[in-house]
Amino acid sequence: MTHRECRPYHLAIIFCGLIAAALYAYGHKVDGDVIQLLRNGHALVVKGELVPFGSHSSSGSSGNVPGAFLSLAVGLPMKIWHSPWASLIVLACLHLAALLMFLDVMKKFISPIALLALAVFFWLNPWRTSEIFLWNPGYIFFAAVFHFWTAYRLSAGRSFLFSLLHALSIFLALQIHASFVILIFITLILLKMRAIQANWPGVVTGILLGIASLTPYLLAGIDDPNIFPQPGSGGKGYLFFGIINVYPLLKAFWYWILFGSLIFQKHIFHQLEYNWISPEGLQLAFNISWTAIKYIFGSLGVLASFYVNFRFFQSNKEVFRIWKVRFDPTQNWVAFYTVSAFFAAIAATAISPTLPIYWHLLYIWPFALIPLVFFLDDRLKIAGNVKKIEVLVWVCALYFMLFNVVAALGSTKHSIQTSFDQTYHEICGEECRWPIQTSPEQ
Repeated sequence: MTHRECRPYHLAIIFCGLIAAALYAYGHKVDGDVIQLLRNGHALVVKGELVPFGSHSSSGSSGNVPGAFLSLAVGLPMKIWHSPWASLIVLACLHLAALLMFLDVMKKFISPIALLALAVFFWLNPWRTSEIFLWNPGYIFFAAVFHFWTAYRLSAGRSFLFSLLHALSIFLALQIHASFVILIFITLILLKMRAIQANWPGVVTGILLGIASLTPYLLAGIDDPNIFPQPGSGGKGYLFFGIINVYPLLKAFWYWILFGSLIFQKHIFHQLEYNWISPEGLQLAFNISWTAIKYIFGSLGVLASFYVNFRFFQSNKEVFRIWKVRFDPTQNWVAFYTVSAFFAAIAATAISPTLPIYWHLLYIWPFALIPLVFFLDDRLKIAGNVKKIEVLVWVCALYFMLFNVVAALGSTKHSIQTSFDQTYHEICGEECRWPIQTSPEQ
């Protein structure tokens, strides 16, 4: 099967992923994290005020996420169509752009069938589809893959444009979530390996543009220093909490395994709601059946993830010597980036002031899928495996879609019995009547 022959399948996968996104968007519940972004967006729509900072952080520090990106990402679409669905459509488009950039790089390293598998594992995966959700982590996927895409462009040679864009990818990530430091560590490791070649005028230009984008935030902070990060404030944590307590490092490794498995976020895997089913007897029967199915698939997925990662890191063990290794153009660049992402996540967790939660590590989620697609690509080279791999890929696609439907119909963050748009307009008239604040999960 060639890349051209795979195109109709890619289009079908994209269409199914958009259907899943629409289901999640419709029943999108309003909670504390959503309220923070909607407030910023609503201020731009109704008052014309651009809030130069994002959500309040509670990940071991006080202060707000720097920059106006989140306010713009939510507010600008709503100025065109005064509905939070407009913002979710833009978010879905950013996810689609991430998919296209990811495939653009990966098609140079894997076969068409393995690339099709990657499209399924990335685009239909509940780890991603359920994040079509108005909170900071929903925007992480685009920033992460944009960093990957620009880094690959720099692997071929120095470029002013892509050095500038690579620097801006980090500033974009900074305006989404504090875990952007993962991308800084990846870049530093790649530079150490000589796996990317920076054009320093481009880098400096990107840094200056990034700082310029933060100017309104810095000026606002002069008036109200409370919006600036204050690590460890309130006794919530301290720098190097991860390496001192060790357990956070193990948890970061565990998330790497989970990201490549069939166990998903807690709120869609463990906290499902079945109010959309009646009568109660049928609801109970479905609950028992679905619980059995998801745990069987989840357990098999975890075992498979352990195995393929063992194979991947065993075959790339020389890359672990990051203080000695140098990138050879004949080697697999994506493998270097993937190992770098793993190390970067461990390093970021080591210095983090708090215990990692899944969204703290979403910047590495796309790259945790790479060992799996490399494994499938290797198996495709063995005679008689092509049909088996194709069946496996489509079984995963069907399971992902079924899981997406069940999770979108009812969970702690989604319900088909509510309309996100209607809830927003009930809260917001000429003046917003926001619900009582809840603790942010950021």
